[in-house]
Amino acid sequence: MNALARTVAAVAGMEWAWTADQLEGLVSAAGWIYRAPSEGTVSCTFDAAPGRAGAFLFGAEVTAVYLSLHDKENLGRRDKGDLNQHAEGDLSRREGEDAGVPARRDRFVAAIAQVALQLGPPRVRCPGPDPSAGWRVAAGVLEIVDRPEALDLWLRPAPRRVPHRRVPPVDGDVDWPAMERGLAAAIASLPAGAVVRLEARGRTNPETDLHPKPHEKTNPGANLRPEPHGKTNAEANLHPKPHEKTNPETDLHPKPHEKTNAGTDGVGTLVELSQTEDSLTVHAGDETETICWPAAGEAYRKIAGRLVVLLREKIASPADLAYRSDLPVPYLPLRRA
Repeated sequence: MNALARTVAAVAGMEWAWTADQLEGLVSAAGWIYRAPSEGTVSCTFDAAPGRAGAFLFGAEVTAVYLSLHDKENLGRRDKGDLNQHAEGDLSRREGEDAGVPARRDRFVAAIAQVALQLGPPRVRCPGPDPSAGWRVAAGVLEIVDRPEALDLWLRPAPRRVPHRRVPPVDGDVDWPAMERGLAAAIASLPAGAVVRLEARGRTNPETDLHPKPHEKTNPGANLRPEPHGKTNAEANLHPKPHEKTNPETDLHPKPHEKTNAGTDGVGTLVELSQTEDSLTVHAGDETETICWPAAGEAYRKIAGRLVVLLREKIASPADLAYRSDLPVPYLPLRRA
């Protein structure tokens, strides 16, 4: 039995009063080596193999107990235990923090599946940049939290409060491969209640909008050759003849039966992402896809890949995109509209 399964088995059925004098019994049951906290301390650590364990205190009250299964030094390689048998690749082969997010979700989903064998499906679900899944146990709530530095198991009296992460502004432009990596990480990190819309800014793809279709004939020279009376066709079109009346209202605005291409010079929603506690829904064009949460990293990578293919058909570069959302969206390499 590995460290995660052993700890869950030890603490899930244990009832205790969250007092410091009962902490040694919990630590021993979990298989850790107990070290008495110093007087007045707010935290203490215990020896656990593998990983690191500890507790937070407020006077004589224990506020949380944790087991950290991966530290920063171990993020670049797999563990030998059951936890990472289904995790995909190691993070050292991936470029950038956003590229590592789907791999973190693989490990997160594997850990949830392992605990679910003992406690059933998680009842507390919290999507987001540092997602968590929790189970009600005798002493409170047992939670798995996926953080950039570690995958943690926490025992708390009540579910954790999750603050919104500050998202720095995007500087510079990104290419399509970086867009795909960032989009996969962003989709995997949406908090519950988030609705994100990817919108086209300015012109759409000049390759499709500026070049005539095969059945359309154009004569660039026709408007440049002067007519016998000295005016070019362009001038003739700009200056109405005396008998011709113009109406700016009808010329500038389409008639009800006339269709315009709003995507050419206006703004349009190309993709909408909606995250709830138990599912992610993606609207793109006429298609809608829903996946259950939590999902493995491969699911987010596939969604991002399909969306980038669609976006490249609509716009020239990621610089022509912006996103709109009431909640901040980490990892998304776009400017907020």
